[in-house]
Amino acid sequence: MTDGVLALELQLDDAQASFEPGARLTGVASWQGGRPPTGMALELSWAASGWGGRDLKIVDTVPLASPLPAERRPFIIALPEGPFTFEGALIALAWKLELVALPGYEKASVALTIGPGRRAVDLRR
Repeated sequence: MTDGVLALELQLDDAQASFEPGARLTGVASWQGGRPPTGMALELSWAASGWGGRDLKIVDTVPLASPLPAERRPFIIALPEGPFTFEGALIALAWKLELVALPGYEKASVALTIGPGRRAVDLRR
């Protein structure tokens, strides 16, 4: 932004950021800056990385309409049933929630764990 830095923050109601598949993720997205961003959105995504490279999928995008220069907006996002967060010998899959501001694609993100028992699946055993 030309009028200064845009400060972005994501706060989840679950401080551990660990969820059962299909659970509801709740929290507050907040930002503060000199001018209102032209657009804001929450993006839920997973990334698989390992020996073969990296794959990324945005699973859900929640637009935050008509953003003001400074705001706090509560949100609720339904998490999918899968894929689970996992760690393997050759590949791993991780989830994250990002608050994205336009223009400039400034971001704040929170790592998430989605799996049975609110834990990542360990495939290294």
